[in-house]
Amino acid sequence: MKKDSVEFKKRVFDLMNGSLDLEKYPVPESKIVENEYEEGKVCGVLYREVYYANRRVCEKLGVEEDSDVEIIIRNLLEIAEYQSLKMYDYGRTFS
Repeated sequence: MKKDSVEFKKRVFDLMNGSLDLEKYPVPESKIVENEYEEGKVCGVLYREVYYANRRVCEKLGVEEDSDVEIIIRNLLEIAEYQSLKMYDYGRTFS
């Protein structure tokens, strides 16, 4: 797989997010790329804060889920993915 392919970049991104089941589908890049959502890591701590803030907002609204809050979270995660893939491209360009 080419290192500038979308598939490769998404694999690295998914490894960083802990989205891949490495027991069922091990990939060689997992020896280098860390899951940034592991307990105690920055993304894990920040995401936990987002989760609990979302729960508090829903509680205040008296609902189990709020579609606007879900849209905000989903779109911010998609923005982060887009920027991560672009940053990867810039890293390859400038290296």
